[in-house]
Amino acid sequence: MKLPPMNSLRAFEAVSRLGSVTKAATELCVSQGAVSQQLRNLEDFLGRELFIRNANSFTLSARGAEFASVVQNALSQIAGAASAITDENSRHVLKISAPPYLAVMWLIPKLGDFFERQPGISVVMDESSDLVTFQNDGVDAAIRFFDGNDEHLESTSLMKIKLFPYASPAYLEKHGNVESFSKPVGHTLIEYFAPRTVSSQHIHWEDIVEGNFEEWNVRHLVFPDALQAHYAAVHGQGIIIAPMYACDALVELGELARLGDQIFEYSNCFYFVLPKQQRVNPALYEFRDWLEEISSPYQ
Repeated sequence: MKLPPMNSLRAFEAVSRLGSVTKAATELCVSQGAVSQQLRNLEDFLGRELFIRNANSFTLSARGAEFASVVQNALSQIAGAASAITDENSRHVLKISAPPYLAVMWLIPKLGDFFERQPGISVVMDESSDLVTFQNDGVDAAIRFFDGNDEHLESTSLMKIKLFPYASPAYLEKHGNVESFSKPVGHTLIEYFAPRTVSSQHIHWEDIVEGNFEEWNVRHLVFPDALQAHYAAVHGQGIIIAPMYACDALVELGELARLGDQIFEYSNCFYFVLPKQQRVNPALYEFRDWLEEISSPYQ
């Protein structure tokens, strides 16, 4: 039995399914020229053209369409059989992407609880706020801060972002409490702004608290990301407005103190997102259910 070259079949299957050499090249991580060459190799092997090529169009011929149906079905069955064999091992490893601040300050400290409940599942953390494609980056699921609307994603709301002012006991002992957040005379206000990230929360006091800060003797300490700002607050450098989820544990340990009532709540939320129309690792749903449980206090 003489089979066509496998690389040619893969290229043909991708082009016939996606309807585009360009899209097939992107999916296969090769050049458009390489895909076109594989299509020509397959046609040479079969001794028949599978596409109708015109100046402004590139479509399957009738025979090409018949062959595409067979090839797509065959490769799908092979992929399914391979997944069934590897599922027993692969379902126990999850790669989860989460913004660094959320991961370090909230999620990672709680993973021990998940491992106790699901001892057979391992979690690989990808601390990133970058956009996730799922197909090309090896990520199984992600936690992202947005409005939850994306037709390509299955989104589960985890938590709202409730902000409070915090400072360390050492800072308060040295500088005293804040009498008015709209007139924080003599205090240092910690801020953070990350222009290159997708799902961070940017904090400027003027955007959250009413008041003309230029009129008062106020110092601003600005950092490029939330983690740096947070640790500056822990080490007594100033007052920070930060989310509850990142500070609750440190308040219990006495490393931070909450200074007042709720100031601001974002309209967007953190969502746990999975790709739609893609075979999903069953263990992801166990991880999602656990996330929903531990995030419930922040709904």
